Amino acid sequence: MQEIIQKILEMLDTEYGANRNSFEDGGYIIVVEKTEDFEGIKTKTYIDCNDIIAEYVHKIVCSNGEIFTNSLILCNNDYAILIIIPMELTPQNLKDYMID
Repeated sequence: MQEIIQKILEMLDTEYGANRNSFEDGGYIIVVEKTEDFEGIKTKTYIDCNDIIAEYVHKIVCSNGEIFTNSLILCNNDYAILIIIPMELTPQNLKDYMID
């Protein structure tokens, strides 16, 4: 998972700049670790993970067998957020967009 996140961060740094204010300029990653994190996402970004449209959702299988999803959310043409969520916490609406 760390390798995947590192590659995504490198891509975001290339597209948005390494010294960006990611909450204002976009191009950041949110990692969900527990159910309560969804409320924080909703409060800080106004994104309700139970009611969003994803550009894509990829399934990530880690070497230790853990499964995560990586969802790309475009809030406008210059504001992208990637949300990494353990499969068991991923809302069904995001699973419906999943590319195996």
